[in-house]
Amino acid sequence: MAYAAVTSLMRTIHQSMELTGCDLQPFYEKLESLRAILEKSCNIMVDHEELTILEVEIVEVAYTTEDMVDSESRNVFLAQNLEERSRAMWEIFFVLEQALECIASTVKQWMAASDSMKDLKPQTSSLVSLPEHDVEQPENIMVGRENEFEMMLDQLVRGGRELEVVSIVGMGGIGKTTLAAKLYSLLSSISDEPENQLADRLQKHLKGRRYLVVIDDIWTTEAWDDIKLCFPDCINGSRILLTTRNVEVAEYASSEGSYSPEFENIGKQIALKCGGLPLAITVTAGLLSKMGQRLDEWQRIAENLSSVVSTDPEAQCMRVLALSYHHLPSHLKPCFLYFAIFAEDEGIFVNKLVELWAVEGFLNEEEGKSIEEVAETCINELVDRSLISIHKLSFDGEIQSCGMHDVTRELCLREARNMNFVNVIRGKSDQNSCAQSMQCSFKKRSRISIYKEEELAWCRNSEAHSIIMSRGFNCITLELSFKLVRVLDLGWTPCPIFPSGVLSLIHLRYLSLCFNPCLLQYRGSIEAVPSSIIDIPLSISCLCYLQTFKLYLPFTDSYPFILPSEILTMPQLRKLRMGWNYLRSHEPTENRLVLKSLQCLNQLNPRNCTGSFFRLFPNLKKLKVLGVQEDFRNHKDLYDFRYLYQLEKLAFRVYYPGAACVLESTAPSGSTPQDPLRFQTKLLYKKTKFGKAAPPADVPTLLLPPPDAFPQNLKSLTFSGEFFLASKD
Repeated sequence: MAYAAVTSLMRTIHQSMELTGCDLQPFYEKLESLRAILEKSCNIMVDHEELTILEVEIVEVAYTTEDMVDSESRNVFLAQNLEERSRAMWEIFFVLEQALECIASTVKQWMAASDSMKDLKPQTSSLVSLPEHDVEQPENIMVGRENEFEMMLDQLVRGGRELEVVSIVGMGGIGKTTLAAKLYSLLSSISDEPENQLADRLQKHLKGRRYLVVIDDIWTTEAWDDIKLCFPDCINGSRILLTTRNVEVAEYASSEGSYSPEFENIGKQIALKCGGLPLAITVTAGLLSKMGQRLDEWQRIAENLSSVVSTDPEAQCMRVLALSYHHLPSHLKPCFLYFAIFAEDEGIFVNKLVELWAVEGFLNEEEGKSIEEVAETCINELVDRSLISIHKLSFDGEIQSCGMHDVTRELCLREARNMNFVNVIRGKSDQNSCAQSMQCSFKKRSRISIYKEEELAWCRNSEAHSIIMSRGFNCITLELSFKLVRVLDLGWTPCPIFPSGVLSLIHLRYLSLCFNPCLLQYRGSIEAVPSSIIDIPLSISCLCYLQTFKLYLPFTDSYPFILPSEILTMPQLRKLRMGWNYLRSHEPTENRLVLKSLQCLNQLNPRNCTGSFFRLFPNLKKLKVLGVQEDFRNHKDLYDFRYLYQLEKLAFRVYYPGAACVLESTAPSGSTPQDPLRFQTKLLYKKTKFGKAAPPADVPTLLLPPPDAFPQNLKSLTFSGEFFLASKD
């Protein structure tokens, strides 16, 4: 987990730069170099006591540094004067210098112990011309391969008249060049023109002719891109034969699949060693699919499977799965282990998983991608490797929920606990068997998943970075003493009031709370419900690292939260989800901070859908609007979405049984009102069902802007509740 810990530290440094304006880029870049070494050496390391000790050292230094940088960055953000700010900034620089020196020293020891640096630099080559030795007599140096030769010859001389690319792929030294030279000698001759002249004249020279071109030992897809335009497709049966050691190049260039018959025998051996266990076969196939057609790698997997053969089918399957886990790339290992947090047979919502991964810190940021997009890519990679399965797809083909096989989950739990990545408290069985070791482990910076209410006491005062309650507890009061916690998900554990202890958790990135206020005195009279059932403290804005904020009422959405406008000063807020959102000040002040990070707002009252309000969220991608019938009565400047340039999903919901709303679209001046369905795109209205009868009397009209006033990126527009289309009369 050294790779994940260093990645998390880099994310913290990046967030600190955004929050404080400190120039920490040199520290970030040095850590990036060290992480590259860890990534490559982790992928080829074997179990080794010294390496394990060094990995623990790196993890501890990285996590400790993160917590200190977090604390001092917050001090910079909240500083009242220049002296306080300067002192906190100096502390950040000092802490990072010490940490970088320690991590660099440990990585140096790591490199020496693993003796793997010689394999870290990939061979680089572009396009190599045909060898200078005589290719006119290849028969003198080629022995065997008669069947392969005949098959390749058949592919070159037969087939359609379209241009085709035939690839020979395999490891170095197996005879690719020799085979290509023999085929070339038989079918054509090579020109004596210099290469530079051929490059200039090749396309014209080949135009209209039937040709065979041999390209030997091509290494990169870029090299192929540089020359492929020189070969015109004259629909006359021309052929290109290339050899490469890189399967990616072969797949990229070839018209048909690559040719390497050695894989069939090894594949049969691997299937046999899986013992006929479907899960083992599926997961191993997922592993091989990501390795590509590298004969040496397949052979290594076959040999490793030989060492895990067992007469016990369950043990055999577990060992095969462990092999697949250990061959995961460094960036996928923490993603796989994170599934240990969730309960057995639990359907895991991908939206929640993406939100959690985005704040945990172990995902590597990629240029041109949001952290949520990186998380979705990792989920798809785990699906491709058959380590997790899809439970439900959305109407547009996206994964909505996923899960993990019981046997795979047991491996996940075991490895997560061994690495102190996730600790799952599962009741008395754990308490009786290893309570002491677990309590010791909980003092460290891991993630804790709690299944029962009484188990919460086991991990109080821990240094855990994440606390996730898998089920709702009958918790009346909640003592919050997790000083370093970054993720706090209380599930469906109801709180009668907002827990003030949350405000002291300065490292929080993710907060999910559920409330159960006493509403018995208001039953039967909704008008009597006060305007602030749950009052969110103004000091919530001090949680300057908070990225995801979720508040729920467990029984209904019909009672409003009061959301202080101070929440609009939280610079890193990305997702805000609540029952109802009300602002204390409907019109934000001119100096209000623009929340460039906010991407999801769920749910907003219709009265706040104004252009001046939406100016604060230029990068908002998802918006859900929720209100009672009266809220949808049109007011001046409502539903002005022109400033939401990135908006992709927009949803309206009218609440309360029997409440309704008429939907109508405005039209440009001088024209007639438009049917609101006319501006639909492929996905608009996909899940919407409109009332067929006439709307009730005195129903308010939701007057939407004209089609061209909606953001161009809008992909989904839905309406929930009783909505009626305006009459076309």
